Amino acid sequence: MARRSISSVGLGRANQRKRNVALARAFFVVLVVVAVGLSGLALHLTRQIKREGDQGRNTARILSFGDPVQKAPPKLSVAIDQAQIKPNEVASPAIVSPAKSSAAARKYPNGPKQDEKYKHDRVYCMVPFVWNAEYHKTIMETWGKRCDVINFFTDSQVLHGNGRLDGDKITVNTDSPDAYKHYSEFPAGTFPDNVIFMNMTRPWFGCEEKGKPKVCRHIWEKMWRSWVYVGDHHLDQADWFCKVDYDTFFFPDNLQYYVRDYKNWDSANEHHYFGALLAHKPGRPSMIAGANACWSRKTMEGIAKVYREMPKGHTGPERHKCEDRPKASEEISTSLCLKVGLNVEAEPARDDALREYVMVDPYHNHLNWNRTEQGEWWFWANKPKDAPMLEECCAVRPMAFHKYKQKELIMGIDERFYGPASLMEKRSHLDKWARASDKTRAYELKVRAAMNIDQYINQT
Repeated sequence: MARRSISSVGLGRANQRKRNVALARAFFVVLVVVAVGLSGLALHLTRQIKREGDQGRNTARILSFGDPVQKAPPKLSVAIDQAQIKPNEVASPAIVSPAKSSAAARKYPNGPKQDEKYKHDRVYCMVPFVWNAEYHKTIMETWGKRCDVINFFTDSQVLHGNGRLDGDKITVNTDSPDAYKHYSEFPAGTFPDNVIFMNMTRPWFGCEEKGKPKVCRHIWEKMWRSWVYVGDHHLDQADWFCKVDYDTFFFPDNLQYYVRDYKNWDSANEHHYFGALLAHKPGRPSMIAGANACWSRKTMEGIAKVYREMPKGHTGPERHKCEDRPKASEEISTSLCLKVGLNVEAEPARDDALREYVMVDPYHNHLNWNRTEQGEWWFWANKPKDAPMLEECCAVRPMAFHKYKQKELIMGIDERFYGPASLMEKRSHLDKWARASDKTRAYELKVRAAMNIDQYINQT
């Protein structure tokens, strides 16, 4: 009996040793698997960091909606697959960095106005864009350098090779298999740091006019997506937020004058949406012409939330709702969303004499518009009956001039209103294009005097 007990104990110890060996082997296998997994993770992270480093060296940023890397279509007729992008998705950018322009370090008029009274009137300039290096350079060397912050919001697909943009017209070899490339396929440093790339559900190419390629006008989608981005990432960088078309010459300093010296508005606590008021659409809220529309920070914060939450993906015709849909009018949709979402009405940017601060056409045209002879066309529709015309049409501290699609014209305006007085005698490309008259020159001199620009020039 005793022998059996001893044998049983020995057998139990042997079995225990076997179990311990098995457990040790299992533990070793688990360690090997974990080590392999960690090595693979380390390799993945190393590659990811390298990719992000490469992206960081390319100083452009992207606002990603769906797949952040879409291959460019081979020809104009091919559109991006909309299934790649969720209609209701508003994603964060892949790369986030400060958007402030280096112009802030330069003295006015070669940089933003830094007067103490305007310290709560910083101006954010948002330019909806299709990437064009020449136009970007022209804007940054002229009116763009006077914005406290300026960013260009453009599509992630970029025209290259033999392609060229002239205003809204596209010159491109449509037989090229790579007429467009995703921005990330360009060499590091190709794009400036104030260019923000976005994937769109509707591409800017693929449209034609009279058999020739042209830029598709999907401006509403770009607008609401851009303002959502600004609301999410740049709200604390400025007090007044302005959309400025690429063919508009903008006066950030005169905007500051308007909101502070003339209106004394409070951007943080008051709703404002203002510019060239249009009221020619019966039954619709009044709207601001898209050439230049501005709002206060309070409105900026509110409308970003409205855009973020509005219905998206509707493909049918207009149904008088605040929503994303194809072929929507930017001006109508903006005013509708402001009215429905925030109960904010459009306000005309006019002085006490009812003179316009924002010109929807070249200023030499405005100086010749005659309501008595022309009648009530859309520009004059529902304007005050005593609104001035001809030489008295326009405020002497203008905020914006529109429809200057040649870079030489933008440069000419900058020279005319911000250059030395001696340049006023120069017959520029602007003069030839506009066939400038004595009344045009008289208006230019009144503007320079009101802005006191010569005094600032002498101080620099």
